[in-house]
Amino acid sequence: MTAAITYLGTATPELTDSQIEAIFVNLDTQLNNMPFAAFLHGIYTGVVAVTLWAVASRNKCQDYRRPHFLVFTILLLYIVSTVGICYQWSGIDLMFIAEGGSFWTSYSFVPDTSALAIVGIVALLSTVLADATLIWRCWIVWGRSWCIVLVPIACTTLATASRGIITYYTAFGPLVPPRALFLENLVRWSVLYSSLILATLLWCTILIIYRIWRVGGAAGRIRVYQRVIEMLVESASLYSAMLVVLVVLEARNAVAGDYIEELAVSMRGIIPTVLVGRVAAGHARPDDSWSESTMRSSLRFGNHSSSHNDTEMSVGSGWDTSSAVRPDLEEGLEDITEVHVEETAPTASAHDYSAHVVGTSSSVDYSVV
Repeated sequence: MTAAITYLGTATPELTDSQIEAIFVNLDTQLNNMPFAAFLHGIYTGVVAVTLWAVASRNKCQDYRRPHFLVFTILLLYIVSTVGICYQWSGIDLMFIAEGGSFWTSYSFVPDTSALAIVGIVALLSTVLADATLIWRCWIVWGRSWCIVLVPIACTTLATASRGIITYYTAFGPLVPPRALFLENLVRWSVLYSSLILATLLWCTILIIYRIWRVGGAAGRIRVYQRVIEMLVESASLYSAMLVVLVVLEARNAVAGDYIEELAVSMRGIIPTVLVGRVAAGHARPDDSWSESTMRSSLRFGNHSSSHNDTEMSVGSGWDTSSAVRPDLEEGLEDITEVHVEETAPTASAHDYSAHVVGTSSSVDYSVV
């Protein structure tokens, strides 16, 4: 069934009921997506504030260059995300208020080319910064081995190129609604982009988790819950799980993919911020503790400490035993000495008595110790 509808003096083309329903679902999703994105950005702002406070309240810093570099990274990532959310809010305002005479005008509204280009560049920079932070951490965890991070670097480079293609077609493509352009031409590029980002995250996540488990098991000094927290923070496993769901929903063109995408965008900023804040605030392991030589030396030191502690415990227990035996021996010797003095030497002087007692106790002391 098709119908030509006139709403507030604005003529719309003939649309079927299913098409009209799909348009309203699309507009409803975009309108509800904006408050959800603003809420997530507020959480992101709180995480950034807590991270900066933790870094600033650190009493002493062993390396002054690294915290400054990491703080600059998370601030740049936050600024880029804030610019993106502002442009997204202005686009929704123009779509539903300034140009929203009817559902068709809202649906057919096309933002300015500059706004679309800026949003695409913001997404591109956010992706590069987030992936670079995770790749850097994987490189540090694996003892600065470049062979480990060659694959994620290649995936991030290809993802950057695919995101650039999406931005170009969205900003400078044909003058058609962006949603139709996305559904017809860009869905494959979008899936490729998300898949490459997911490949980077899974590669780094698996390698970091394996490295933490191996180093933690070798050192034997970390409790299980501490190791689990370290794995969750260092490996960005939550972000990886989010992208898995996003890739599946984007491949199926599901409406819920828009909400998951906003959640993934916020996680893209929150996860690196928590990771960088943990490192910059000094709560992470030292960089030199990830090497194999440090692991072996820590094992040797742990064995030496254990044997040394056992020796101290045995010596301490021996001293306690002698201390416990000594009063009983001295009391018995004093009684025997007193009886001996009274029977055999009733006229002995105090000097002779004290000399006899001290000499006897000294000989017993020496034999016990």
